[in-house]
Amino acid sequence: MKKKILIVVGSTGGHYFPGITLGEKIKEMKSEVYVFFAGEHKLKNLDVWRLRKLCFVPIPVLKRPHKAILFPMKFFQAIFVLFRNLLFIMKTKPDLVVCLGSYTSLMIGLSAKLMKKPVITHEQNFVPGLANKILNFIGIPVAISFSETTKYLKKTIHTGLPIRKEFLSESDRMQDCGLLRDKKTIIVIGGSQGASFINNLVLNTVEKLKQRYQFIHITGRFDYERVSSFYRKEGIIGIVKDFTLELPILMNFATIGIARAGAGTIAELSYKGIPSILIPYRYGGAHQIHNAKWAENYGCVMLEEKDATPQKLINKLLILEQEIEKRKKLFQSAKIADVDGKFAMHCLRMIGEK
Repeated sequence: MKKKILIVVGSTGGHYFPGITLGEKIKEMKSEVYVFFAGEHKLKNLDVWRLRKLCFVPIPVLKRPHKAILFPMKFFQAIFVLFRNLLFIMKTKPDLVVCLGSYTSLMIGLSAKLMKKPVITHEQNFVPGLANKILNFIGIPVAISFSETTKYLKKTIHTGLPIRKEFLSESDRMQDCGLLRDKKTIIVIGGSQGASFINNLVLNTVEKLKQRYQFIHITGRFDYERVSSFYRKEGIIGIVKDFTLELPILMNFATIGIARAGAGTIAELSYKGIPSILIPYRYGGAHQIHNAKWAENYGCVMLEEKDATPQKLINKLLILEQEIEKRKKLFQSAKIADVDGKFAMHCLRMIGEK
């Protein structure tokens, strides 16, 4: 009988793209294994499932309440969600459940454990989130991106963070993209949702930088028109995209990055050896601040939102330019990106297929 692996993904690109990458790597290694995905209902209509011909099934999830007064109501909701997830596991009968972190993982991971199914979860960030801490506490192993994360958990395997095979591309056809070879290139990445704060900071600084740099600017869909119009009006050399699957190729042209400090973004920048100014997102449990502090040990610099001004951004750029080649090699040496399929191989071993 064909073995089945369920991959449970979170609600942002930083969670579902590594899950998709993992699933595709598993299929590449063992095509007869059936891989399917589950997550919040709002992900059901994403184009990525249709374009990559992947099976996605919505499941009920339990979100953490924002107000303490709502905790008693959450108890009854938790029982309902747990029951629905148990039924889902009974119906689909996966041989392995892989949880990619976030609140989406908690109830499905617990359900799989109660059903005595093999389960593993993945922690992207340097400091683990609450869901992974709970699942790890009840004996579920955690694959980790950062080797140092092992100090926060009791049962881990260091796999790195799965990134798309497209990142192996070494294309340097810069002219085809309208960029110049004699200018240094800054790549601006706001994460899967974009970041208006970073977009505004760069737009307020770019006049002082355009003689020295050209830009690759990934804006997110909300700011795309405004940012692209600004670049055209000011005659700035650059590529402006709201979102692009060509990011692995565009990164080949970058000298320096300006980005959020999500684990996926850091893994991709690190693999490509792009020393970066990391501007952590202030919310979400301060995960990005811990990620950025880790990256400072590998040639990057951190700029917190509360301190971010155009002049401070310029100062950070000047710091990065010092020994840029040394910083590049140091960042690449971190090796937090899983491009060889280490996590996929471990998953296959868990179902006796390797």
